[in-house]
Amino acid sequence: MSHPRLPFLKRIELFAPLPAASLERLAEVSGLQRFSNHGYLFREGEEPDFIYCFVEGGIVLVGGADGHEAVIDFFGPGESVLLPAALLGLPYLVSARATSDGQALLIPASKLREQLNDDVALAAQCARVLSRHWRVLISQIKEIKTHGAAERLAHFLISQSEKTTGSATLILPGMKKEVATRLGIKPETLSRTLKKLRDYGVDTDGDTIRIASLERLAALVSPSPGVSQAGS
Repeated sequence: MSHPRLPFLKRIELFAPLPAASLERLAEVSGLQRFSNHGYLFREGEEPDFIYCFVEGGIVLVGGADGHEAVIDFFGPGESVLLPAALLGLPYLVSARATSDGQALLIPASKLREQLNDDVALAAQCARVLSRHWRVLISQIKEIKTHGAAERLAHFLISQSEKTTGSATLILPGMKKEVATRLGIKPETLSRTLKKLRDYGVDTDGDTIRIASLERLAALVSPSPGVSQAGS
């Protein structure tokens, strides 16, 4: 009989492609933890005891002290953080704060490192995911340095949609001031830019965003060759 945590592992992007034997070994050492909105899963400077894989809900990664926080990025169901810190055994460079109630699958960092030494499929998958994250990071840095507020916001909204064509309705992954910080702009600039995007078929109702045509909105964005619009 398969392990009861196996279905949760199969929902995580990092582990889903792995063969059954690899998943079974990870399931044996994993655990489930619920978290509450606005609570911290871990804080900057702490030792990385676990890989956090999100089954429900979402979090925001932030750096710096309270009142002077910089939003790094948002993560939700199917995603995981922070693999580099766990593999290297180095302190977290950021904190993780919940943006909703949720549930995470926790895999001990020490156990993951042990399995990497013996499991070629797991090692290869971790390398692929780290390489993809590196490309996304470079894309984000390039975007902040070369694109205006409207282009950044358009790209961000497109990345939050599960579709690439047609209309879409989505919920912002965090508070508007957090989204603004993630994009490297001020909250008031975000509000003005959302109004400007009405000309591209974007309507807002609180944290709900309705996009009439993803293709039309994408006309604002100049994607880097080979980089996914979804930032995957």
